Amino acid sequence: MTTTTNATAPAEQPTAVPHHFLITLQTGDGRVVTNDGTIPVIPGAHTRMDTLKAVRQQVMEQWALRGQCIVLFFSLEPDQF
Repeated sequence: MTTTTNATAPAEQPTAVPHHFLITLQTGDGRVVTNDGTIPVIPGAHTRMDTLKAVRQQVMEQWALRGQCIVLFFSLEPDQF
């Protein structure tokens, strides 16, 4: 008697790709803050909106911004040439 086993390879974990962002926020009192940096993005798992929200939150915490902030500008590109 022979036994057939259907072994499947473990699914590969998606690889995060560093993306460079540039964001400008305006606070409710009129202050304007611009920041840039890199953020890891997993293609197919993270959307552009997810990434915008994460960047916005990161910048608001970094600059200790409270309340509503309007996004005046947002750019997101893979961090490569």
